[in-house]
Amino acid sequence: MWHGIIMAGGSGTRFWPLSRELYPKQFLSLDGANSLLQGTIHRIQPMIPQDRLWIMVGPKHESETRRVLRLAETEGLPARVFVEPQSRNTLAPLAVASLLIRKVDPDGVLAVMASDHLIGPQENFLALMKQACDIAEHNDVILTFGIQPVRPETGFGYLELGNQVSPASTDLARVFTVRRFVEKPDRETAIQFLAQKNHLWNSGMFVFRASTFLAELREHQRVFSEQLEEFAGTVGTPKEGKALKKLYDSAPNTSVDYGLLEHSRKVWALSAALDWKDVGSWSALDDFSEKDARGNVIRGNVISFHNDNCILFGDKRVLATIGVRDLIVVDTDDATLVCHKDEAQRVREVVSELKSQNRVEALEHRTTNRPWGQYTILDQGPHYKIKSVTVNPHSRLSYQMHLHRSEHWVVIAGTARITLEDKEIYLHVNQSIDIPKTTRHRIENPGKVPLIIIEVQNGEYLEEDDIIRFSDDYQRVSPEETSDTTRLHGGLA
Repeated sequence: MWHGIIMAGGSGTRFWPLSRELYPKQFLSLDGANSLLQGTIHRIQPMIPQDRLWIMVGPKHESETRRVLRLAETEGLPARVFVEPQSRNTLAPLAVASLLIRKVDPDGVLAVMASDHLIGPQENFLALMKQACDIAEHNDVILTFGIQPVRPETGFGYLELGNQVSPASTDLARVFTVRRFVEKPDRETAIQFLAQKNHLWNSGMFVFRASTFLAELREHQRVFSEQLEEFAGTVGTPKEGKALKKLYDSAPNTSVDYGLLEHSRKVWALSAALDWKDVGSWSALDDFSEKDARGNVIRGNVISFHNDNCILFGDKRVLATIGVRDLIVVDTDDATLVCHKDEAQRVREVVSELKSQNRVEALEHRTTNRPWGQYTILDQGPHYKIKSVTVNPHSRLSYQMHLHRSEHWVVIAGTARITLEDKEIYLHVNQSIDIPKTTRHRIENPGKVPLIIIEVQNGEYLEEDDIIRFSDDYQRVSPEETSDTTRLHGGLA
């Protein structure tokens, strides 16, 4: 069978301030429609149903990923979310995905996609992906999708092509052996590649049999392969979670390109006739966004006069610009970016500086979505944080406790059902309750209208990871309190 793998990691640096560490670009809607992750799911669903779709995420992005999956859910079983213990680039998660899929489907084919690409037209993508999966089913190879360059791009990796493969090549796409992978070149080299016509952009999409990938891993990453097989013996047992953490502690922190494909002699490239966009920085919006008569990309709450070739994103406040050219201006409720388009790649330097100052603006927005609703940070300072919390009708937070903070809740709208240890309490508008440290508690909205509360936190540590969950409707129960295998193999609650 064919299985879809969507790589949904991200650090939230290149599209700051719209993206943050807890809300990276795969969750953004940059084309005015669905988020990039939703678009990726919808793109592959006609070919691979959700029950054979795996989303590879870091622990910080699990909750938002599950929320997006519920929005994209269709009939049948839901997609699976694989939560990595820590970030290890792309080699480690693809190795683990290959191992887990081989156990349930020894001949399984993996179609690997990034969560932050825009690809069209849909029918071409599906036809090419089906061709690639057919080739992988019948050949002991790893296929990578190469895109015909249209400009001397220095921000992409390249594939240098070898001989054309026959009969794998069809009228739809030609297939070549890969002579070598080329890292992002300088402009002069990129111009040469464009003229030589034997280089393709490396799209970061791959297709291979799980067994082929694991065999190549044994040959080129022997130590990691042996550690992976040791982990395989724990899959499906209570030891699986701890064994996965141990595996990731020692796994090479490298990409599948560097760690495996550059050494393999079994890599083929499919020359894909696709409108492919790697949404790598703010300036990439010029490639796919609708523009006004003067070449401006305008989204949100923006008033624009006499501007040329700008990218303008407004949010709650009015963003007004007059007589500017070639600028990127992005306004959110807690941060504003202004830069020249030529400097778009340096946005990550701003994020690095914010992190060095321990600024919350690098981590999250004032408003953060959760599976049960959302919260907005109204104010914060040393040892306190004030939030407005909205709980959707018939939704509830996890049954949880905090080690380092107490909380005080005031109901602003709706009715709250509070569980406090072994007590159940109903609160109405203008009623309040204190939640001491280390007290198990839960808040629930039993009604038909949104529940809104003001939450005041006090304590020496107020970050979101000060939480121990004992039960949860969204499979976020703390590993210390439940079987680790739930987080690896469970679907959506």
